[in-house]
Amino acid sequence: MADEEKKEQEQEEEGGKKKKKSKLLLIIIILVVLLIVGGGAAYFFVLKPKADNKAEAAAAKKKEVKAEPAIGPLYSLDTFIVNLADPGGTRYLKVTMQLELDSEKVQEEMEKRKPQIRDVILTVLSSKTYAEVSTAQGKLALKQELIRRINLILTTGSVKNIYFTEFVAQ
Repeated sequence: MADEEKKEQEQEEEGGKKKKKSKLLLIIIILVVLLIVGGGAAYFFVLKPKADNKAEAAAAKKKEVKAEPAIGPLYSLDTFIVNLADPGGTRYLKVTMQLELDSEKVQEEMEKRKPQIRDVILTVLSSKTYAEVSTAQGKLALKQELIRRINLILTTGSVKNIYFTEFVAQ
């Protein structure tokens, strides 16, 4: 009987060892699966969004470009040559410009009011002296005055900016 009990105990111990080995093997398999799943999740959530961030950044740049104010329709004017208001009347100013409008509708009105607009521009230009138009600040002030005076005439829209394409003061 003692032998039988020893054999049963040995068998139980072997069975216990097998159970421990199978539990250990199960734990190892579970850990490996968790590592694989965790690695995949880490790749998906950490590495993949970087590519998405690049795409989002590119899309954001496009939106920024679109968000920047675009140049409105341009209206070209003929060249103006006027005598400046200097004593002696020997100085003149030659200017070619384009008007930036706030909408397409204003172009039709600009055509209808072209004589009035030319008159305003000629009046303003001929009232300036060489000292007033020869500096950068003077040109900027001239632009602002022309914009203000032309916008007083317009009813369907306005002039946003003036671009001098030729400016000669002599």
